[in-house]
Amino acid sequence: MKYKQIIGGNKKDAEKKFKWLKDADFEDAIIDITEDYLVWVSGIWKDGVWRGGLWENGVWRDGTWENGVWENGVWENGVWENGLWEKGFWKYGIWKNGTWRNGDMWDNISQKYQKVEYDEDEKVFEVIE
Repeated sequence: MKYKQIIGGNKKDAEKKFKWLKDADFEDAIIDITEDYLVWVSGIWKDGVWRGGLWENGVWRDGTWENGVWENGVWENGVWENGLWEKGFWKYGIWKNGTWRNGDMWDNISQKYQKVEYDEDEKVFEVIE
């Protein structure tokens, strides 16, 4: 099932307000459309282009992220193009611009997650031991 729950409307309302949802591939999505931006509460994103909004939780499998705020969840693969990462788990994918705050990034060499934080003063990402 593509949509598990739509807060603030129905499928027709959601896809009219956020046209890019129609072409996206996802399942069991719980979304909130009560504001002028989309809030992804949970579910599995499989493919498509995300445009703005707020990601609260869930699993990102593939696709392209264009702007928005990521609060939590698991990123398994895909392309990140701008946006703000607050926290969560990153496994694979391509990062193109944006700001990373805190979270756990998968390290292929050690085969484990490493805690990563962005140092505002030095403008670099640091692995926290």
